[in-house]
Amino acid sequence: MSETIGLIEGAMRADADALRVIGQNIANSEVAAYRRQVAVSRSNFADEMQSATIGQLAQSLDEKIVTDSTPGTLKSTGEPLNLALEGNGFFVLQGPKGEVLTRRGDFRISTDGMLVAASGETVMGQEGAIQVGSATPQIEADGSVRVGSDLIGQLRLANVADANSLQYLGNGLYAAPGDLQQIDPGATLVRQGFLEGSNVEPVGEMVALMETLRHFEGAQRFVRGYDQLMEKAISELGKTE
Repeated sequence: MSETIGLIEGAMRADADALRVIGQNIANSEVAAYRRQVAVSRSNFADEMQSATIGQLAQSLDEKIVTDSTPGTLKSTGEPLNLALEGNGFFVLQGPKGEVLTRRGDFRISTDGMLVAASGETVMGQEGAIQVGSATPQIEADGSVRVGSDLIGQLRLANVADANSLQYLGNGLYAAPGDLQQIDPGATLVRQGFLEGSNVEPVGEMVALMETLRHFEGAQRFVRGYDQLMEKAISELGKTE
């Protein structure tokens, strides 16, 4: 592969990653508490040009995916099982393969009286799963869960050292890293009867989608033109008089 094509290939791969991420953002723009993903360059192009080989430079043009931690707007729903977090952190859920994190608080009560996420994972408290029975719980700002006058648990809230280490699993869920951090009391508040909206701005994502697609198509045209040029050059050089 020529050096020129190697560079273009790296740029096209980066554009393909960006298109995938933008498409994911648009698809999740109505998912409660979804936080948009952003594809960013791994390194500065000008700096890399000074030191990298062409192969290394093409690889450095790949994108890495980071999470936009800007909170979404809290929307009042009046539903007692809808919860939103005001501040940093996540609800901790127990999934089939271990703990997962979410800010999506459209919870429900399962047939066996457990507080569960919309996708079925069990909502965890400080002492284990939250079981409310058939009653509607009252959930206070500090995460305390009460049924009538009885305190039945406290929601477990956690944070991560680096939001960009989170792996998005779909349905507003993230894989829980091994270094979950306890949230200081009062630093994050639980709002019952509210949901956090997505922080995706669909119009902005559509603009980014069109710009990235045009860039990708431009690279494709360059590759086709370069290939035709090289084919013609080889053909002409190969002629004998």
